[in-house]
Amino acid sequence: MLLLMKNTTLIIIWITCLCAGKSFAQGKPALSAPSNNSTGYVRNPSFTWQAFAGGYSYDIELATDAGFSNIITSRSNLNITRFVPVAQLPAGNVYWRVKAKNEAGADVSLWSDAFRYVVSIPTRTYTIPPHASLQALKDTMRKAIMNTPAILAFTADSTYELDGNITGLFAIDTANINDLIIEGNNAKIVIKNNAHVGFMRIQNSNRVTVRRLSIDWDPLPHSLLDVISVNNSDSTVLNVNVRLRKVKGMSSPYYPAIYGNPSFTNHWSWSYLVDTADPGSLKKIDNNTYGIAPADITPIACRDQPEYNIYRAGSKSGKYFAVGDVLAIVARDNVGSLMSTRNCIDFVCDSIINYTSPIGCYYSFDGSDMKVLNCHSALKDESRFVSANADGVHCRANNIGPWVESSSFVGNADDGVALYNKGIAVRSKISSTALTVTNNEFMNLKKGHIFRIFIPKTGKVLGTNFTVDTVYLQSGAYRVQFTPAIPATDYDSLVDIGLSDVQQNVQLYNTTLRNDRFMITNNRFTVRARGAIIRSSRGVVSNNQFFSCSSAGVALYNEAALWYNGLYSRDMWIMNNDIRDCAFDNLGADAGAINVRINKIDSAAGNVFEDRMSPVSLDHANIRITNNTIKNFAQHGISLFNAANCSIRNNVFISDMPAYYRNGTHYGIYINTVFGTAITGNNFSGDLRPMTQIQRVNDSGTTVTP
Repeated sequence: MLLLMKNTTLIIIWITCLCAGKSFAQGKPALSAPSNNSTGYVRNPSFTWQAFAGGYSYDIELATDAGFSNIITSRSNLNITRFVPVAQLPAGNVYWRVKAKNEAGADVSLWSDAFRYVVSIPTRTYTIPPHASLQALKDTMRKAIMNTPAILAFTADSTYELDGNITGLFAIDTANINDLIIEGNNAKIVIKNNAHVGFMRIQNSNRVTVRRLSIDWDPLPHSLLDVISVNNSDSTVLNVNVRLRKVKGMSSPYYPAIYGNPSFTNHWSWSYLVDTADPGSLKKIDNNTYGIAPADITPIACRDQPEYNIYRAGSKSGKYFAVGDVLAIVARDNVGSLMSTRNCIDFVCDSIINYTSPIGCYYSFDGSDMKVLNCHSALKDESRFVSANADGVHCRANNIGPWVESSSFVGNADDGVALYNKGIAVRSKISSTALTVTNNEFMNLKKGHIFRIFIPKTGKVLGTNFTVDTVYLQSGAYRVQFTPAIPATDYDSLVDIGLSDVQQNVQLYNTTLRNDRFMITNNRFTVRARGAIIRSSRGVVSNNQFFSCSSAGVALYNEAALWYNGLYSRDMWIMNNDIRDCAFDNLGADAGAINVRINKIDSAAGNVFEDRMSPVSLDHANIRITNNTIKNFAQHGISLFNAANCSIRNNVFISDMPAYYRNGTHYGIYINTVFGTAITGNNFSGDLRPMTQIQRVNDSGTTVTP
């Protein structure tokens, strides 16, 4: 009887714990990095841990004491096994711990054992004198690099004009650095008379921080012009007159001349119309670039303010121009970026403001763990409508993806965030376990890496993961040997190989280097093109403002044509974002403000290849689109194509417009070629425009709850 009573008591306790959402015999998450009792100079490190069985999200606490009575920072409901503090950690001991929760928010683990990370401050500081020349800056930087760990400090609030004949594409170009902190102390950098030169490139380095700087160029690497007349008498010719606009704070009162100005026209890229009532955004039309070249420009008789005629035969874009429009021209060919890294691990950009850039802002090629915190690509004053000439954050083939938080990208001439890998073109078939591939900078396969095979003409991703066994050069190409063998039917289907047009070739995609565990949170994006275009895994896009991005606010798709950027995304959360007035341009055709799909190339127009939806792929998977607010979607609210086991839940659709930016059919939620989609709790009551709320095509296993 006593044993029975004891067992009954244990059962009651066990049931009570389950009712509270907790298991009686809970385990603890295993922490990974920084390792216990390690010391480092990075004050915004990545804290990582192993996934816990049954864990849907995680809480983390950082404290100055082992008892966690003095919490420095914490974060709840992290859906990835990584955390980066957005504010610098204090020097000294930092203790951290993690616990796991299920999807309902109940604990499924105890707090982990605490790890200690000791934040150390370099003892050596090298100060750049006030108003130092570029050469003096480099000399001081060289001393710091030779004596790391070190701090390279700009003089507080000083202005540095980097002038003269700068060789190369970067004012600062260096490599092989470990444990360097570049402390800007709110100094101002002006790159003068070198509009094509980027600010900084760092290669083959680890644990470098750059912080508290503002950066501008004089003259600017882009130009703005008022449209003063439009001649549409011939619809096959673009024929407009434009006047150079004035700009504040530059050596010249005007934006760069677009004729007889090689420093600008030699780098000319493309042009587009901006929306002066919505600074940073494009004019709300479906064309987001115009093919205008320097040869199309003729100066008009001299006036106080330079004027030009733009005449381009064969262009049908004149219908988009109106008197009073403002035309932007960006010069981004063969130029440097704001910050560029290659093969760098743990690169921190903190509290940096850039008012322009010859190309994009923060680039990481073949690296890992870039952080962009409290940074802003901004419009300096009311005379500016363009900031950087390209992407805000651009990461290719990173192991751990970027952490982008509390930043803004307004007026960028390309995507806000772009995460991807390049296709590696197959040159020849050796056997079912060996292929040769093109020898170029995109070949990043190494022993142990995993890759998939993509056929761009059909949009098919072969079903097998392949593991690299060996890679070596053979007759000018890389020979890749792998396991398992390609199945016979798939092997026979690999017919587009060794073609001169790379985008048509069968391609390998490295899925090991795919920006894993990225975070994009609490940012503002108003850009030409997509707010964030992502091909990655185990990442989060949350609590951002995507306002007036000309293409989708959030896009998960490959670019099969032209760029061959890809490939697919898995295990992602797109949640709690505010997406307004996005996807009005030509990339918004048949697309959502949140747009998920797999593309193939389409050759219907001769040798002009364009992206078309894959009719066969279901390779996006486990995408959770929840609790987003989508206002004034242009054609579709959420498009989910080529995906398996995804959910679209509790999103809110609103509008204060009577009509749509784009003509055609209008769907609130549009699913096509999907399996196992859950559509639950979405609210359309705030958008009274005529639409089909949920459109389903070629789907199976879908559940819909009003």
